[in-house]
Amino acid sequence: MTSKFWLKGFNVSAVAGTTLGLLMPVLPVLAVAPSSNIAEDSSFAQSEELMIAQSGCARATTREQFTTDTYNVFICEDGNGDYFYQGINRSNGDLINVYGVTFTDSGYYMATTSDSSGNEYTYMVGESLDVYENGELIWTEPTY
Repeated sequence: MTSKFWLKGFNVSAVAGTTLGLLMPVLPVLAVAPSSNIAEDSSFAQSEELMIAQSGCARATTREQFTTDTYNVFICEDGNGDYFYQGINRSNGDLINVYGVTFTDSGYYMATTSDSSGNEYTYMVGESLDVYENGELIWTEPTY
């Protein structure tokens, strides 16, 4: 019961808000910290604070940017000169990163990856964003 007495008259939400407010200036530093590889750690990249802080290719150079009604897509170049695809869902912040981007003769950037079940996904972005699963088009949306 001592904790109830101690908390009585003590504004817990003010303390929590102050603590978070003090931590907020650190978030952009965390987004570019040398020990994190944002392009490979999608669970870290999905935090709202990081999404606000990164606004594109974190720790990399944005080479191209595309927007659809659903996604912001970036073609990024890391410090080693490797290109990767980064797709961010505009409504929920889900993030997809795929290394090994190539440029096609038709003017599209293409990146291919696979999941743990062996399904292959190809992301093509140019005049539209096209997603293929095992060679079949499963989603398309024009870019602007």
